[in-house]
Amino acid sequence: MRALAVLVVIVTACGAPAPTASSDAGRDGGTLVVGWQEPGTLNPLYTTGAQTSALVSAITLEGLLGVDPDGAFVPALSESVPTVENGGVVLDGAGGMAVRYLLRGGVRWSDGAPFTSADVRFTWELILRDPKVTTRDGYDQIDALETPDERTVILRYRRIYVPYLSRFPAILPRHALDGVADVARADFSRVPIGTGPFRVVENVAGDHLTAERNPHYRVPGRPRLGRVIIRFIGSIDAALAQLKAGETHVAPSVGEAEAADLAAAGMTLVTATSPIVEAVAFNLARPGAEPDQPHPVLADRAVRRALVQATPKALIAASLLRGTVIPGRSEIPIGPLAAGLTQDEHDPAAARRALDLAGWRVGPDGIRAKGGTRASLRLVGTTGNRTREQVQQVLVDAWRDVGIEATIRNVPPSVLTGSWASGGVRQRGDFDALIAQLGLGTTGDVDPHAYLARRHRCDAIPRTSNGGAGANYERFCDPRVDRLLDAAGKTPSIQGRREAYVQVLRILNEEAIAIWLYDRMRIDALRPEVAGHAANPWAQTTWDVAEWYLRR
Repeated sequence: MRALAVLVVIVTACGAPAPTASSDAGRDGGTLVVGWQEPGTLNPLYTTGAQTSALVSAITLEGLLGVDPDGAFVPALSESVPTVENGGVVLDGAGGMAVRYLLRGGVRWSDGAPFTSADVRFTWELILRDPKVTTRDGYDQIDALETPDERTVILRYRRIYVPYLSRFPAILPRHALDGVADVARADFSRVPIGTGPFRVVENVAGDHLTAERNPHYRVPGRPRLGRVIIRFIGSIDAALAQLKAGETHVAPSVGEAEAADLAAAGMTLVTATSPIVEAVAFNLARPGAEPDQPHPVLADRAVRRALVQATPKALIAASLLRGTVIPGRSEIPIGPLAAGLTQDEHDPAAARRALDLAGWRVGPDGIRAKGGTRASLRLVGTTGNRTREQVQQVLVDAWRDVGIEATIRNVPPSVLTGSWASGGVRQRGDFDALIAQLGLGTTGDVDPHAYLARRHRCDAIPRTSNGGAGANYERFCDPRVDRLLDAAGKTPSIQGRREAYVQVLRILNEEAIAIWLYDRMRIDALRPEVAGHAANPWAQTTWDVAEWYLRR
């Protein structure tokens, strides 16, 4: 059966093969096809489109730790999770901390080279020296990384760094990248070498990626599949059509609006409550400029709060999403940090009064202006997302009703989430208002500290001087937020940090840096023959790809 499976998945000039019952029906072996967006890079150190890239790179790359469906850290390339309680973390009298990882023995890269502590050290040094990496947060707090032997890594932090467990989610191979002048543009970014269950054997731009079983994978008897093909699909509608037609096996992270239709078509839905919120983020700086130049319209908090009040979130949730979601309240929609937080309710009349008081006067065409500046915004989203396009139209009508004009400008996902070097719209701030997914689930960070610091500290604003590092896309800078996060960063206990995080989230709501439209569900749609997949709201769909198989 395995030999037959290999024969029928040979890619021809026509592109990636479709699933076939005769070849892929075995419990072990066979080929599974996933429909997904084409990632800009498979090197996780350089991607800003975390979801787009990580779903693919997760099948081949691993980190020191992983995250289980309960949001708990679990061992991956490390043998255990270091804590103060088990002696893996030691706090010193000078206010620093040492974290010791014992690496699994006998692990090999997919090309057969041994995995050692030198790979962890190389990854850290690369992050520190390469200005193109997406973030150095946390890694730059490590004074020294010691490797006393091939299986031991000791991280010496100059001060307490509370989200230490979320660092090193992917380790890169030293033997393959050491000496490469521009790692971001290396072949590795398209065909990576990893320690995960599969190895990429080809990546055809605009068409598909093929990964086959990693013969050196550390878990005996895994993965169960022989191959995984990622078919690059430009729109959600096309992805769902191919799934229902049997051309693919899996459509990850489908929208809530499509769930009922997919279930009626016989698809299996694997669902979980998500730590992601669908949001409209406001750019507080002039689009495309350095962040010290305020936005001519959105720098005014009165305008931002009026837009929140003008947005019919309950109508969007009930009508467009068929009641499968609830209106958003906070950037972190689930868990204790979301408790008690609210955002301004839908109240167009209050929005009009606030705009009047702020000096934004209605012109002859119904659009407001102040000091010669017209209240006109570009609302940017992704192409091929029907639900978002419908939401955008609701927003255009609702905002115009209070005197604010919005024009829709959608771009491909790879353009929206592209890196600073590639001119990514989000990273460069080339938008007024941006409809996108935000929240812990978009980055893989389970500890809220790393996420909030990367999203909302003043020094996390992408700019020329930091090479575009950071994810503060709103260009929002508030010393109160920095102080609260600084205080939380000195408190090892998550419960001790909770109130500081709640205050940060409350400030974000008061300042109306974004509209939290609705809390997202994690929904993966599978053909009935696909088995072995469990929902994990804290990880990408492919987090357990080693366990997937095709039923007989």
